[in-house]
Amino acid sequence: MPAHRPITAQRIVNKLREHGLEVVSARNTAVLEAVADLPPVVISDLFGVGATSAHRWAWFAQDSWAQYLAACQATE
Repeated sequence: MPAHRPITAQRIVNKLREHGLEVVSARNTAVLEAVADLPPVVISDLFGVGATSAHRWAWFAQDSWAQYLAACQATE
């Protein structure tokens, strides 16, 4: 392709796969990293998702493992 033409999304996906990078896991990691640094309302606008989804992502990305450990102990 000529240098002045933009690369397509599919071409980027193919390049990533050539290097052994899965697109879905890379996307999920990027979202979780963004959610850890930004408030859910910003994530909602930035990624075009609903507020409920953004808050759920923030809950999954929280730094504290206290709720996870409590849930594990409750099932024992």
